[in-house]
Amino acid sequence: MTIKDFYKQNPLRFMILILITVLEWTLPIVTTQLIMLETTAIQQQKFQQFLIINVISFMPFLFQYIIQGLHAFLLSKQQEEFNFHIRKRSVSHFYADQKEHSVAQIQNRLTNDLNQSQENYFAPFFSLIGGVINLVSVVVLLISLHWSLLLTIILMVAISLVLPKLLEKPLQNSMTKISKSNNQYLDCLEKWLNGLEELQRYFAGGKLFKVTNDAAKELEDAYVKQNGVTQLLSIINGLVSVSFSLILFLLAGYLFQAKIVAFGAITGVGNCNFYLRQSIQIIVSRYGQIKGSKTLNQEIAKTAAPVKKEQTEEVATPAEISTHDLSLQFPNGESLMFPDINVRSGEKVLLTGDSGAGKSTLFKLILGQIKPTSGQIVFKDKDGAVVNPDMSKIGYIPQDPVLFPVSVADNMTMFVDKLKSALPSLVEKVQLAGDIAKFDEGLNQKIDLNKLNISGGQRQKIVLVRALVHQSEIILIDEGTSAIDQQATMQILHEVKSTPATVIFIAHSFNEQMKQLFDREIHLVKNVNSNSKR
Repeated sequence: MTIKDFYKQNPLRFMILILITVLEWTLPIVTTQLIMLETTAIQQQKFQQFLIINVISFMPFLFQYIIQGLHAFLLSKQQEEFNFHIRKRSVSHFYADQKEHSVAQIQNRLTNDLNQSQENYFAPFFSLIGGVINLVSVVVLLISLHWSLLLTIILMVAISLVLPKLLEKPLQNSMTKISKSNNQYLDCLEKWLNGLEELQRYFAGGKLFKVTNDAAKELEDAYVKQNGVTQLLSIINGLVSVSFSLILFLLAGYLFQAKIVAFGAITGVGNCNFYLRQSIQIIVSRYGQIKGSKTLNQEIAKTAAPVKKEQTEEVATPAEISTHDLSLQFPNGESLMFPDINVRSGEKVLLTGDSGAGKSTLFKLILGQIKPTSGQIVFKDKDGAVVNPDMSKIGYIPQDPVLFPVSVADNMTMFVDKLKSALPSLVEKVQLAGDIAKFDEGLNQKIDLNKLNISGGQRQKIVLVRALVHQSEIILIDEGTSAIDQQATMQILHEVKSTPATVIFIAHSFNEQMKQLFDREIHLVKNVNSNSKR
């Protein structure tokens, strides 16, 4: 993520910003030149000339205030459009790279990291340009007075430009630390505030306050450290600037006494002294900020880059599943060993087993959410031919269904409008029609994830309809009726049995009547020696 990318967002606006920046930082020196003429006119008692120059001086001041406002507006517009573009690309990247990303990591990248980049890279870039223009203007003015003033400036600039190198690495480290600490803070909030009601129920606020305060303190310490490095750079730069400014002012006084320059040069050098210190301080601090943000910008660029699409085999709809020598090793040394399983097309299988035997983990392996340590999972079509599975044709109803803040219908169809016509009959089959009738807008009722305007059982039924409406050839149900009463569960099981899909249903509390609806039962046994976990 570079200035070149920022330019490409809107080249015309970018060039206008550069032009305005040049004008904005040149006008003070033009004003200084006029002040020099005013001062000389007073010293020579040419009051009419003084009044004319004074009136003319008003125009640069007025124009400067106008273009400052215009610059702020155009820069803000360019930044917001660029941020929108980067966020769009980043979301696309996170979606397409098929890697596991925490919500906190994505939130941090789309908010804090982008703000840090704007504050420490793009905004400082225009200030840096302005500082350089201001410095060049001062140089032109002073060299027009006397060459010795230019020599003093060259020495001052050379020393000042070395200063950012001293603190470049600490600045980069401090920005990386802020990004990391903010990521950890968001992750902490996500994990602990999700259980806020449970903490309130057990009066465990003390623990909540401690962990969130500790995370917040680490973030604040990172900001303080960054500010400390920046201020140290400003202090060092200020000392150098003041020293050389004093030398410059004394030199101007000597030149006037020697009748080499006019009296107005004293005032001009005084103003140049201020602008010189300001421009060098801006150049040094902004250059340091830009260099310090290099690492963060590289990280943002990585997650905003298009994901290279790998050439994949042609996919087909799977109907059968079989596993062979399947195992999973956990980082803590524990492992799961699965028996060889073969589920035929259209078969309805009840999957039971000990707690920790790996029932839910088996589903995640089938779905490709985790990779096995050894062994393989083979998918076949209805004709028994081995295929590369189209995962969109495998319906999955987890214990905690994933819903989105859109209408019930959209949650069922996953935004495929042509499927909506099939919804009325399907909601009847999963015993959801009565609930839908109670909603003010029926299937168009928007789901409120914050206020939870639907029950756990309704959530499970909605996701079950999602699997059915997409005509999944394989449906994996993980405790998918745990929040539904037994009578409704029995009716749903009858409907599931009547579908042509291959169904694997995890359950642990089914009665014999429910179990009889399945073709067979597969029971997983926990390997005691491996201390396997679910």
